Amino acid sequence: MAIVRRKDKRRNSGGQLASLVSAASCETVPCRKPSPISRSANFVRPKNAGGTASSRLLFLSFALSLFLTFLCLADARKNNHHYKVTAAEDPVVVHHEKTAASHKQSAAKSAASSPAPEAKGQRNAQRQQQHQQQHNKQQQQQQQIDSEFSIEDVDEEQIDEILRDTAKNLVVFFYDGRAKCPQCGTALSEVEEIDDDIEATGYIEVVKTDDRRVARECGVSTFPALVYFRRNKPILYDGDFGDSTIVLRWLRAHDEVATWDLTDDNFEWRTDSHSPDEGALDWLVMFYDSEELDCNAFVAMFETVAHKLRGLVHTGKVDSSVSDDVTERFRIDESQCPTFLLFHRGKFFRYNEPAKDVRGLTAFALHKYKEQRGHRVPEPPTALEHFYEHVKERMGDAIEDNQTLTAICVGGAIVIIGIFLLIKAYRIRKDQQMVANGKKGS
Repeated sequence: MAIVRRKDKRRNSGGQLASLVSAASCETVPCRKPSPISRSANFVRPKNAGGTASSRLLFLSFALSLFLTFLCLADARKNNHHYKVTAAEDPVVVHHEKTAASHKQSAAKSAASSPAPEAKGQRNAQRQQQHQQQHNKQQQQQQQIDSEFSIEDVDEEQIDEILRDTAKNLVVFFYDGRAKCPQCGTALSEVEEIDDDIEATGYIEVVKTDDRRVARECGVSTFPALVYFRRNKPILYDGDFGDSTIVLRWLRAHDEVATWDLTDDNFEWRTDSHSPDEGALDWLVMFYDSEELDCNAFVAMFETVAHKLRGLVHTGKVDSSVSDDVTERFRIDESQCPTFLLFHRGKFFRYNEPAKDVRGLTAFALHKYKEQRGHRVPEPPTALEHFYEHVKERMGDAIEDNQTLTAICVGGAIVIIGIFLLIKAYRIRKDQQMVANGKKGS
């Protein structure tokens, strides 16, 4: 009985499970009602066949539920994959859009930074126009200066032509015609005020120039400047152009030349450098080369120094290209031109400062020379040596200057020597004939 009851319970539980599975399957998949035939068939099945059918039905329903679950998962994965791909593609599209926008912005910037050829042409035209306007403005300023001032503007040739007349002195005002120089106009107006007073003397002429070569020859390095030529001897004005009366007073005080021209012939006689007299004034001598432009430019400045030292120290200059004996005597290095020597009580002192200007040379001649050790002045040449050197130089100059005369002299000497040899040969032959005739007569 217990066994039968357990079987009945198993059957009931199996029937209940089958009914539950069938009900669940009917909710997902529409089920058809069993036909009467199936009912009758089921009704007539044996008792042991009920468990097998229910297990099969359970397996089928479970498999069907798994299949449906798999389909749902596959559909969900497909949708999810499509969403991810779209989300992944969107940044790429945005990136391309941003790249295109950045390219547009860079192109716009490059177009703005690099001007078009037309813009470049316009800028070049504007620059040329500005340069032309500036040039025209400078010309107008120059014309205005020329119209305002009556002092004649000259060049190098005109200055040389004026200097050929040794009866006249010349005042040359130097200004800068290349760069803007407001001081030049102010200084020129001051000189213009005294122009009539200067030319009223009858022997002084006033001109102005912007010739850089003439300025270099006169030792002018800054503008404005003024150089006064007295009998072709220049002197550089070192004062201020603020007052015209000061300039006029300076011109009147510097009419005379203060520097002595020393040569091989008069150097020792004039300076007495080897054995000076007691209480004699010192000598400041400049050795220069008149054939070198940069060296000859110090002449005007040295004349200014000579007037500063007037009455205190004698000043002289030696042209080393002409007076080579004095140059060799003091071992002057021609590459260091000019060279300044101070002669004091039988000794000479060499100026070694790099700045060769009025202030430095004046201080050296008065007291700065005492800071160095002097050298004994070499003995001057004797009268015989001096006469021999003088004759040799004169003959050399004559030979160099008169080549035709030299050729005539050499040719004449050859002819004279030839005639002398012919006469000598004739006499020798005549003596031989006389000796031969005497032997025959004996």
